[in-house]
Amino acid sequence: MKITDSIYFVECPWARPGYFVSSCIIVRRSIVVVDAGVEDSPKNAIYPYISSLGREISKISHLLLTHAHFDHCGGAAPMKDETKCSIGVHELGGPFLRDPGLLIKQLNSRFPTLFSGRDFSFKPVSPDILFRDGDLIDADGSHLRILHVPGHSPCSSCIVDEEEGVYICGDSAQGRGENRPLLFHSSSEYAESMRRLLSEPIKVLVIGHPFPPFSKAVLRGEEAKEHIRQSLRAIEELTRLVLEALKSLAKPASIKQIHERVGVSQPVTIGCVLEELEAEGKVERVDVDLWAPST
Repeated sequence: MKITDSIYFVECPWARPGYFVSSCIIVRRSIVVVDAGVEDSPKNAIYPYISSLGREISKISHLLLTHAHFDHCGGAAPMKDETKCSIGVHELGGPFLRDPGLLIKQLNSRFPTLFSGRDFSFKPVSPDILFRDGDLIDADGSHLRILHVPGHSPCSSCIVDEEEGVYICGDSAQGRGENRPLLFHSSSEYAESMRRLLSEPIKVLVIGHPFPPFSKAVLRGEEAKEHIRQSLRAIEELTRLVLEALKSLAKPASIKQIHERVGVSQPVTIGCVLEELEAEGKVERVDVDLWAPST
């Protein structure tokens, strides 16, 4: 899909029929790819699209990642091997690219009852660029600003083409419905990131999957702003529901029990909310996975 005269959107099929991971191709003097999908996404989706534009994959100079989760960076190692491109990720994402097992190790430490046997692995790769909020990436004709919007992950970032008003944000803004939001890092940082995005002059928002309420990944104008507003409302409402559910239970409850009572989102997101409520002194962890309102 053509977004602007030089920015294109690619669906990388993943997980189930009709579902996909988003990738963007910025075509100027060289080619910048934003997000590489899973391991086979470059050869199955990204490279064929570049070829359809009459360009060679040897012109890929940079791969910039919105965050270091396997469904967005799984194709990074093969792309670097095949094109010798420079890989960029937020500095907080570097360790996760080098050690694909780090995410599950951290989640098992935080929520030991939720992730037994899960595997989020991909081929490790060393980033060439570790960017920070506000950095400008000069990629041979493309001048891109980094907007750090943590919450889904600590390294979640928007890759911003300010001239075009295009914000490529990966999983940073997840809307609502379909068991969303899915957070692995921080519910309070996610809410703050949504407030920050609402202040940005966004013309086009490209999100990482076809999240509801619009169930598509390229959002323009008011749809983009409404998606962000819905993302903020979703986490604010979930925080309220988690605290109400915990108060309504007669004894300390596990994350899975709280999730069953709340009936929306996913257990790991409930865990992220509980961590923030604990930091605010509103709940306490009384055992490995038992939570109760603070007395």
